[in-house]
Amino acid sequence: PSSPPSHTAKPHTMFSMKLLALTGALAGAAAFAPMGLAPSMRRAGATSSALRMQQDGPKTLIRQTFLTPELFKSIDVDESGTIDLEELKNAVKFSSSADVRALIQRGDLNGDGVIDYPEYERLMNMEVYGDAAGGNFYVRQALDLGLLKPTSPLADCVMVGNKGFDPLGLAKNLVELDTFREAEIKHGRLAMLAAVGWPAAERLNPYFTKAMGAPDLLVAGGKVPSLLNGGLENINPLFFAGVIAFTAFVETEVLNKVKLRENRQPGDLGFDPLGLYKGKSFEEKRSLELKELQNGRLAMIAIS
Repeated sequence: PSSPPSHTAKPHTMFSMKLLALTGALAGAAAFAPMGLAPSMRRAGATSSALRMQQDGPKTLIRQTFLTPELFKSIDVDESGTIDLEELKNAVKFSSSADVRALIQRGDLNGDGVIDYPEYERLMNMEVYGDAAGGNFYVRQALDLGLLKPTSPLADCVMVGNKGFDPLGLAKNLVELDTFREAEIKHGRLAMLAAVGWPAAERLNPYFTKAMGAPDLLVAGGKVPSLLNGGLENINPLFFAGVIAFTAFVETEVLNKVKLRENRQPGDLGFDPLGLYKGKSFEEKRSLELKELQNGRLAMIAIS
């Protein structure tokens, strides 16, 4: 179309235009393959002439940001959390399965044959911010400043909270990246507990010790015992031994079994007693994951 759709457009017309925008986003993405992966994982093959002919129209629509979480739900008719070949073919009404397969390959970052929601979210970012670095502005800046190697798995990935921060180049591949993310989430959770527990101990300790008739272990000035504050010598060594033993048991016996679960995301321990995560949409889950990550990073800085 030569002009944006009016606000009075019929619902089915808007849906068709959104599908056209999706087609343009997939077909026009020249930098979809993750940097640093093997050539077999890259999706830089030649695009068919039929797809090239469609680029100009959809790109106009793409500027109007039609890719939305709702569109993903509409295409994902089996509610599997992924868009497969048949769903995309039925949605965009292509006559050639080869063309649809080419689109799937361009959007399929990890090469599993489907487009999951993180990959679709990447498409939405590319729609707004451009194809470079998978539409990630922070990664693009890190690359431009030389703070991130172009071969890093962070250069183009769908991991939530990716700011392109790896100046030492520690992550060499996606497996190592998942390991570092697991450690980051774990330390972030501990830091969030500590950020609450540290001041709470200083504030509430006098009341608990008085009620229980226990000795007050706070050091001068009502501060919690620590390496800097002193006072650790007043705590029973058996307490520290118990903490270490319990931590080792949880880490080796419990968490290692959890980590063997298929398709497990880093940091997913299956712990959600209040049901804050269960039953949420893919968009809401990604938002909750990002909030936990950012609050954990802030807590690690604060508690340090």
